Amino acid sequence: MLFLLCSVISAYSQNDKINSKNYCSFYNEEAYTENSDVITRHLSAIIITDIVREEMYKLGFKWLSNPRIIKTETGQYIASICYSDKSNCGFLLEESYDLIPLQESRSIISMNKRESGYDYSEKIVFTDGKYEFVNIKEIPKNLHILKMDNYWYQTSTNKDKSKALVPKEFAYGLLREDVRNFLKDKL
Repeated sequence: MLFLLCSVISAYSQNDKINSKNYCSFYNEEAYTENSDVITRHLSAIIITDIVREEMYKLGFKWLSNPRIIKTETGQYIASICYSDKSNCGFLLEESYDLIPLQESRSIISMNKRESGYDYSEKIVFTDGKYEFVNIKEIPKNLHILKMDNYWYQTSTNKDKSKALVPKEFAYGLLREDVRNFLKDKL
């Protein structure tokens, strides 16, 4: 009985220790085993866009557009998920994932940069079915790439296991924190 009580207390207290610098160490790799009761989910592009817009609005940014197509000084186009025309800043979204989230991914500008050397790539599709890739070596400083790979959480049908997993609320809070950190000197 005492062991069970200590296990439950330990699981509850573990969530208090999760923060933006260590949360990947709480990732439960059982999520990728057959018949696992642990599931990994990521915040959707729609949820991320809504939160970004909400945070920008709360901080006083005006003339918000989502999405916004931006033409760079080199003539290339970038798709922003939310952009303030008045403050001339906004966010891009990278929708790729590592199989297992890595803490190091938080400190790189984009996963695309790690793989290809470009900060940002976009596939442009023409109406005739042809396409081309726009590769941008370095994004403008007034834009920030949010990596969907960072905004994950895990759930389990096992209530005791769930207490030791990164919760959905953490992913929401982390996104809000990242948005605010980028915008703190943009108004």
